[in-house]
Amino acid sequence: MTVINCIKSNYTNAIIRRCYEMGCHLRLNGLNNYVILKGERMCKDRKICDCIIFTSDNYIIVGIVELKSKTVHSSEIIEKLTNGLKIALDILEECDDNCMMYEFYPIVLCKSWHTSEYRIIIKRKIKIKGKRYNIIPKKCGISFCTVISSLK
Repeated sequence: MTVINCIKSNYTNAIIRRCYEMGCHLRLNGLNNYVILKGERMCKDRKICDCIIFTSDNYIIVGIVELKSKTVHSSEIIEKLTNGLKIALDILEECDDNCMMYEFYPIVLCKSWHTSEYRIIIKRKIKIKGKRYNIIPKKCGISFCTVISSLK
């Protein structure tokens, strides 16, 4: 069973059709084999990101996505993305029996960024299991494929 199929069968109650929250969305055009999990359905006891996207081709790409329509608070975003990344790692450990390669993309989308908020976000990192991840701030409506391709 592929990782995507495992997630689809084990987390049916958390699957959503699109990555959208209060007028802010991440477009998924260009993705073929993917699944989106709603963060709040995965974890009710702590703050978590809005969406976790798993897609695979030769390796697994995981988008940890927080959608903001208004104010961006960096400490809250760090907490939500960190918790989302932990959940994604747990899911991969459960579903990936082939030890595939994977990459994480912690993304924050906002309708409009204030310069001070943007500067704080780009300086912050998420650290999980000894690895540091840059937070990727973008505007609402961008494509996940565009985000990934701009970082390679």
